[in-house]
Amino acid sequence: MKNIVAVVLAGGEGKRFWPFSMYKSMVPFLGKPFLIHNLEMLKKVGLTQAIVVMPQNEGALSKIRVEGMDIKIATQSDTKGMGDAVLSAKKFIGTSSCLIMNATDVVEKTLYASIKDAMKNDEMFVVGKKVTEYFDVGYFKLEKDRVVAIIEKPGKGNEPSNLINLVFHYFPDPSVFFDAIAKTKSDKDNVYEQALSKILTQVTARVIPYDGYWQPLKYPWHVLDIMDYFLSKKCISHQGRNVEIKSNVVIEGAVYIEDNVRIFENTKIVGPCYIGRNTIIGNNNIIRHSHIGSGCVTGFNTDITRSYIGDNCWFHSNYIGDSVLEDNVSLGAGSVLANLRLDEGDIYSLVKGEKMNTKRNKLGTIIGRDVRIGVNTSIMPGVKIGKHSFICAGMIVDKDVPDDSFCVAESKYFLKHNTHIESSSRDAFKKRL
Repeated sequence: MKNIVAVVLAGGEGKRFWPFSMYKSMVPFLGKPFLIHNLEMLKKVGLTQAIVVMPQNEGALSKIRVEGMDIKIATQSDTKGMGDAVLSAKKFIGTSSCLIMNATDVVEKTLYASIKDAMKNDEMFVVGKKVTEYFDVGYFKLEKDRVVAIIEKPGKGNEPSNLINLVFHYFPDPSVFFDAIAKTKSDKDNVYEQALSKILTQVTARVIPYDGYWQPLKYPWHVLDIMDYFLSKKCISHQGRNVEIKSNVVIEGAVYIEDNVRIFENTKIVGPCYIGRNTIIGNNNIIRHSHIGSGCVTGFNTDITRSYIGDNCWFHSNYIGDSVLEDNVSLGAGSVLANLRLDEGDIYSLVKGEKMNTKRNKLGTIIGRDVRIGVNTSIMPGVKIGKHSFICAGMIVDKDVPDDSFCVAESKYFLKHNTHIESSSRDAFKKRL
């Protein structure tokens, strides 16, 4: 194979990813960042050079390591979209060919195998997937079987075809594409797509069809979809070093347990599940189909179901259903993250002021980092809580809470004179029973 550099787009402001503050590409799954999983797939198909484009490089390179790969960070100082991101990587590419891809899309290994075979022909290609419902992504415009343009987010009913654009684009000579990006101007975030459309009118690009699993990490609830994929495809039964499992613990299915985990009495874990290092699983827990980070304490009588839990989260007698929690979140005793509407309908979420159907009828709470929730508080389905927030005890929270909020309800109680209870009244009551 000739010298090919992978340009992996891991930047973007991620406004639709609120309330999370971490980069989407750095969300950990099975103990390593999402980005690393995709870089490892590239390594398996023979690509050993990668340029990762991120908004900043502070400490990022130390976390992005794949044995046998030469990885460089291109800093996208001004997040102006994919076109600007690609130009940020230009200086590292030189005369090499390049494969451009998103860091935060999940596809099956069969697509990587198809890409490997296609790169041997040294011809420009794009990847397309046929869909039966509308996705808010780019669509290919076709003339007969030839792709002549990409229409970015055309709106439902305006799709030029049923073939969506997956960002796996191969350029034998990327300099032509770089020039097209530099010359393209647009008021919208579609410079990349417009530049590529110009190239497609001049060069016939092969379309690699793909009909397998595909899931972009676009909205915060998509963490659950990608968690499901990694748990079902890559989770195996494993016990690390210094794992302590007390009596009457039941473990069923594939459960990956990292080092220094302690699991206390009368707990049941139903896989697939992942439990990060140094985590303590308390007594009388039930944990099902969930991903729990490192340094967590789940506490007595806690039920965690189909949820993604970040690092250093603490619980005690809680129900956590179909929820996503970033790092350092604590729930007081008796607090519940509800996940099902009374009418069992789809759950909606407010994203950038727009009410959006998550297409899930089960979705709990989505919580940013460094949040504290008091005892006996109930959070309604689909609510998002911003980072660095406190939710006081005994509340019912049914709408999103902004970052840095102190959320307290006004409570009132009344005092009046009480009648005395005779000491013999309880004995009489027992006899009636």
